[in-house]
Amino acid sequence: MDSHASPADPPLEVEDGRSLPTSSVGSSLPEVSLPLAEEGDYAAQAASERAWERVWKRPDPQLADAGFTGEYLIAGVRLLIAVLLIYVPLGVHRLDLLPGSGNLTPVLAFVVGALVEALLVYSAVQRHWGRAWIGFVSSMIDVSLVSGALAVFLILDLPLAATNSTLVYPFYFLAIGATSLRYDARICVLTGLLATLQYVAVIVSAYVGWGARLLQGSPEFGRFNLEDQVGRVVLLLAASWLAVTAVVRAREATTLSMRDRLTGLLNRGVFDVRLQEEAERSERLDQPVSLAMIDVDHFKSFNDTHGHEGGDRALRALAELLLRSFRASDVVTRYGGEEFAVILPGMGSNLAWERFEALRRSVEELRLELRGVEETASMTVSIGVAVWPQDAAQIQDALVVADSRLYKAKQGGRNRVVFTSEPTATEGATEGAKIPG
Repeated sequence: MDSHASPADPPLEVEDGRSLPTSSVGSSLPEVSLPLAEEGDYAAQAASERAWERVWKRPDPQLADAGFTGEYLIAGVRLLIAVLLIYVPLGVHRLDLLPGSGNLTPVLAFVVGALVEALLVYSAVQRHWGRAWIGFVSSMIDVSLVSGALAVFLILDLPLAATNSTLVYPFYFLAIGATSLRYDARICVLTGLLATLQYVAVIVSAYVGWGARLLQGSPEFGRFNLEDQVGRVVLLLAASWLAVTAVVRAREATTLSMRDRLTGLLNRGVFDVRLQEEAERSERLDQPVSLAMIDVDHFKSFNDTHGHEGGDRALRALAELLLRSFRASDVVTRYGGEEFAVILPGMGSNLAWERFEALRRSVEELRLELRGVEETASMTVSIGVAVWPQDAAQIQDALVVADSRLYKAKQGGRNRVVFTSEPTATEGATEGAKIPG
């Protein structure tokens, strides 16, 4: 194998600086306990999740990427609003809106704090820092800034402006609505609850400190009305519920459109998009991308022997083994029929060869318990692997190379991994693979 002659692959890194484990790449793959697949498909399994599980679960990597794109958009809008806030102290001073000495210090402190926060988050998003947690932090800061603006009214001895505000209070809904762009219902829940609790704290603080003035009212801000305040709290909770519902429904619809119904793997359309995305990302990081085309050997014969139900169970078993065999950052797809495709970002030839050879052995050792059949069934796979940019200048051409090597693996006797243009006796299995059916 010429792949063994290449230098050792460097530690794998992604854009936020996290290292990906590679020490166990060449080890045996996890065992699969079968029978694996029950009745129904991926869509039915997704629909059977409990309500809280549908809300409180981490989004898929593909949706997490889409959510980070939403975070980038929100960061830009946040920065624009923070810049516009610079004019607030000027307007307050010019219109003589402050009582007493007209101290602008709390207003200036709030505006500076909002601008600094907006700049820091925007810079972090641009550098792809904290992809896993920045949505939580920025959302909570957003609602806290709205609450902080209401608290400034209390500091300035304007309690009715805090409780009856028609200018600042609606920004809660902007902050809560923006959480839906992150495709993470957990962020919607936490942000909505935090906004509600903070607003209740503002109301309670105003009533405890300025109860008589609140009930007396003022020409500018009206009177304090408890029913109105309860209504405002209910509106915040309702907005949070709508944001959660929108995210869950959009996430499920998007997931179903991205996934193969039988196996739950990503489909070919997603594969094509992710292929280009991983090429652009790996080019920025100066890292290779390994690609593999995997095909079940003699699958038609397997179907003829065990029926389409047995074939479906075999494909689901192979899909689960594939998911267990690769990292969360890898892209595992059902390319079509009995063919699968895998993208391994940041993985060079040595590690890729070990990974797919271990996969081939695990599939060969897999035993399937099929309904109505006393003996277990087995299957094997042929795999063609290519590395970009080592094997082709364009990543789409590297995929063509991997597909041609899959064809050579079939020609060479099946149940083998082909990593070079000319398969040799050392590539993959050389003997002993029984083809089912």
